Amino acid sequence: MENLSQPISLSAKFAWAAGMAGIGLVLCVAGCSSTAGTKSSSSSSSSSTPQTAPVYMAPTVIGTSYEVGGSPASTRSVGSVVYSIDETNNTFQETDYDTLGTGVSVGVASQTLNGGAAATLGQRGLHTLATKTSYGLSANSKTATWVATSYNPPLKGGFAVELSGQAGGFVQLAGQPVAPVVHAAQCPGTSTQTYQFITTPATLQGWNPATDTAYGSVDISSSGSTVTFQNIHQFTLVSAAPAQPAATPDTGTCGPTLLGNVTNVPGQLVITSPGGPNGSTTPPQAMIGVGASNGLLVEDNGSAASGTMPGTNPPLNYNNILGAGTGAVGVAKPSSALDTGTVIGAQYLGFIYSPGTPSPTTANWSSHLASFGFSTVPSGCASVAASTGTLIYGGDYTNEDPSTSSSGYGNCDVAIDLGAQDRSNNGLYPQATVWMGAAYAGNPNGSAYSFPAVAIAGQINGKYAIFLLGFDNVQPWAIYLLQSN
Repeated sequence: MENLSQPISLSAKFAWAAGMAGIGLVLCVAGCSSTAGTKSSSSSSSSSTPQTAPVYMAPTVIGTSYEVGGSPASTRSVGSVVYSIDETNNTFQETDYDTLGTGVSVGVASQTLNGGAAATLGQRGLHTLATKTSYGLSANSKTATWVATSYNPPLKGGFAVELSGQAGGFVQLAGQPVAPVVHAAQCPGTSTQTYQFITTPATLQGWNPATDTAYGSVDISSSGSTVTFQNIHQFTLVSAAPAQPAATPDTGTCGPTLLGNVTNVPGQLVITSPGGPNGSTTPPQAMIGVGASNGLLVEDNGSAASGTMPGTNPPLNYNNILGAGTGAVGVAKPSSALDTGTVIGAQYLGFIYSPGTPSPTTANWSSHLASFGFSTVPSGCASVAASTGTLIYGGDYTNEDPSTSSSGYGNCDVAIDLGAQDRSNNGLYPQATVWMGAAYAGNPNGSAYSFPAVAIAGQINGKYAIFLLGFDNVQPWAIYLLQSN
């Protein structure tokens, strides 16, 4: 765990995995600084000392931000980050390695954004993450001063699901949306593995459910540092029609980076002449991490909320190798058809997320911890949806506080009807339905309603996972569930 009180120089030269095992993944920026600011209680910055706890790569998720100062104060979006959750010392840290800041100049460095205490709640393996310190840029326009805001008591509302003993899971910090995370300890294996995935949604500025990828499948294998993506099939949500195809086969380069052993397509990222009006060279870039032997896949396709690559002129679309939106999350395709009754009979922890409706600030996103799979369905669940035989009940927690639940379950105000499993694709449920109860905290309507979705299911380290993407004619919704019993 990094010392949150140590300074970092944003003007230092910084090389990202240069020369590692011949890998062509490089991020070199010299003489960098940054702008803007945030309210804080003390001035401090983070250290670039290597972390000893496992590092989890997290892709771009709409709503993830850090504070910037000024009057009035605001927030600035964050791209891919890494989380370090140290279960020995009961601490966590969120670190950014992106180009931070616009205007006068750009800074690239190891910068802590949030840090605090981690603990296991004791109910179904849920980890709580309490933010003690967050960092933002100062209001100075010429220098990149990162200042700390300390919280006493710490900010509650942060959670991690299924990290312990696994190669990934999902993390939601207080005030931030949920992000899929993967500990890419090694590159993909030489044996071909088929994955099914769903898009990590953006607002409708960056993801069109009628034309863009909602779900798909891919075969992944490697030879040395070269990773090959074959048989890429991608489909839309509205009509299940084929989406804009990626080149297949496609190749990427995998090797050790600050974000783990991730695969980059087309294989290198070189930023030159960083900052301001001078512009930069930023080719379309997808970054993919695979959990070692556990069947979890996470992709960041490098896009912004608008669906185009930052820093490109003329604007270039995201690298649509897998998914659309801001990336994809997937699971290894089951070797045989799943027993749907067993899948819905399991108990799950996870998150319900929506990037919200298009707006300049995307401030209307929502993200809530959720539990699914009541062992005995409460009578109140009947008001959500009638049983269909493929339906699983669940919902959020009152006041986002699972410690108040003696059973570890939250409310029963959401239901998922998986529907029929696709006969040709094990673990794919292309005609799922989400029933949103009126009492769900993230319900934008205030009344019960339903919307179509697609779901994929499989196993991660012997436990079931269900990933779902839906659209309610106004905004997209994602539900991520991992078996917890």
